[in-house]
Amino acid sequence: MLGKLLFTWLGLLGLSLAWATISVADAPEYVGNEGCNCHKTEMKDWAESTHGKALDQLLASKRSRKQNKAMKDLGMDYKKDYDQDEKCLACHTTGFNQPGGYSLKNSKDDLKGAGCEMCHGAGSKYRVLHKDKDETFTKAEAAALGEIYPPNEEMCRKCHDNENSVFNSKSDPKYGFNFKERLEEKKSWHKKYELLFKH
Repeated sequence: MLGKLLFTWLGLLGLSLAWATISVADAPEYVGNEGCNCHKTEMKDWAESTHGKALDQLLASKRSRKQNKAMKDLGMDYKKDYDQDEKCLACHTTGFNQPGGYSLKNSKDDLKGAGCEMCHGAGSKYRVLHKDKDETFTKAEAAALGEIYPPNEEMCRKCHDNENSVFNSKSDPKYGFNFKERLEEKKSWHKKYELLFKH
């Protein structure tokens, strides 16, 4: 009887592990901004935005006086580089420690900063759809493959007003996150452009 129970338990454990492996293998992976270069205007806007320069904000030599003052006011060492701090890298890089994403071992340039996939989801699957169907794919098809369009508040809040950051509303109310207001800030990301094709 004990052997039968153990056999059943091991079988269920094996099925659970197999399902978990399939789920992880089936999830889209991060591929970086290189595949987004067809969206030239958006990429240019993004590169000049605070999201595009998010990794620079972790480097003392690249921070502005205003950023250094804010860090000092919150008791942080503003003379220190934070580009190896995993709590910071989770929001200042793309897909940190996720399949295909930025890591201390995989620090490809097109994963630096809060890139396209931080707002629009890991792109390995829907980029294939974009390539195969060009302008004829539907939003529903892209969403089924992991694309988030338009970005939503839940996605933004993974980083903004996050408890792992000292820049949150608990530290100072001015760091509170207002999703609707942030959508209108042109310096934060790329401008909103109308879709050229009916998706």
